Amino acid sequence: MSVSVEVYRERGATAERWVEEHWANERTCAVVVAREAGAVVGSVGVVDLGAEDPDLRFVGLVDGSLDVRAPLLRAAAPVVREAGGRTLRWVEEGGELPLAVAAALEELGAVAGDEVYRWWRRELAATLPDAPMSRPAERPTTEGAPFRVAVGDAWCDVEVEGDRAVLAHNRQEEGTSEALAALVSMAVRRVSGEHAGVRVVETFVAPEDEVYETALVSLGFAPTTRRAVEYHMALPG
Repeated sequence: MSVSVEVYRERGATAERWVEEHWANERTCAVVVAREAGAVVGSVGVVDLGAEDPDLRFVGLVDGSLDVRAPLLRAAAPVVREAGGRTLRWVEEGGELPLAVAAALEELGAVAGDEVYRWWRRELAATLPDAPMSRPAERPTTEGAPFRVAVGDAWCDVEVEGDRAVLAHNRQEEGTSEALAALVSMAVRRVSGEHAGVRVVETFVAPEDEVYETALVSLGFAPTTRRAVEYHMALPG
């Protein structure tokens, strides 16, 4: 089947869910949508970060089938060029891209850059080590997260997806691995107590975040091959 691509440069141009979800904020320039047999199979939201460097100014919020990356990015390129950008950057998550997809991106001049984060995981079959600190305070959750736990200026938003729980960690100061271990330990214990069907807990770690890595190792987490990598596509003038 052939893939058709549409470029929406105005938010009010359509009530399409994919367009609305990728229209991140007032900095969104356009949303490119790919359709196959009438069904949406992928999209790219083009966002202007406002950076002075034209190579760092534009990012793409990519979603959907890997097979439509090339036509989506090809259609997004003119939007970036017309707005004064020289490069479009986006993040791909997962393992290695399928050979056909990688070849198509290479034809467009897209190359893989630095690792953005790597996923770590822990099975919940064994008993979690005791947390070295008292129960953290609970804070309001962000949208889509069932709960949040916090210790000091560090917190985890926890989202449960079937038998998998995902911890999204953040902190305002570097902190210590012991404090972060306490935070993660409490989050996992609450998952175990309130979601009996969860068998795996996963979280993602930014490169060189040795403090968080040390905390995870102490609790039995291990790195996986699943990661997110930033791609960038240079645009001809």
